[in-house]
Amino acid sequence: MRRYSFYIWDFDGTLFDSYPHSTRALYVTARHYGAEVGYDEVSRAIRHSFARAFALVGLTDEQLSMFHRLRGDDAFPPPIVPFPHAEAVLRALYEGGARHTLYTHSNHKMSVRFLRQYGLDRWFDGWVTPDDPGFAMKPDPGAIRYILEHRHIDPADAVMVGDREIDMRCARDAGVDGILVDPDRLVAETCARYRADDLMKIIL
Repeated sequence: MRRYSFYIWDFDGTLFDSYPHSTRALYVTARHYGAEVGYDEVSRAIRHSFARAFALVGLTDEQLSMFHRLRGDDAFPPPIVPFPHAEAVLRALYEGGARHTLYTHSNHKMSVRFLRQYGLDRWFDGWVTPDDPGFAMKPDPGAIRYILEHRHIDPADAVMVGDREIDMRCARDAGVDGILVDPDRLVAETCARYRADDLMKIIL
């Protein structure tokens, strides 16, 4: 797999194993309000997008506030933890001269705080989260274009690493390559340049 000088990282499902935590939070919320959905249904929907998962459970914004409260509670199991090789990959690329930035739909508290908690923030020189105003949601390429321009990066030297096709479409439309990390082969077709079933494949 080609090495790049600039890596743009997704958070959920890419660097951090956060889907089990979010899935249980939404499932518990849905059952609390009487939605007849199964855990596996919620899990599959969340892995596609939160928008799909919210549509599946059919709860109001007021009811979904319970989900956001549970998801933001560190004590609510299971915990959000980095994937086993996340730090090794970030470090190897950094020591090889690459730079890293984070681009995620998870808010600053949910993403940057966890980077800091596990000491991964040392490998990053910036991040874009929903708390930064003015950016549309993925797959809109505006945030990536901003990152490249703001950090003076040639798109040919950059790559987006994510676990969902919206990450890859976002990368493509911004003119950068994409690496789809999809160990369970949940994405049938992708516009990514590379696929990886494990983060370590990025540095092999």
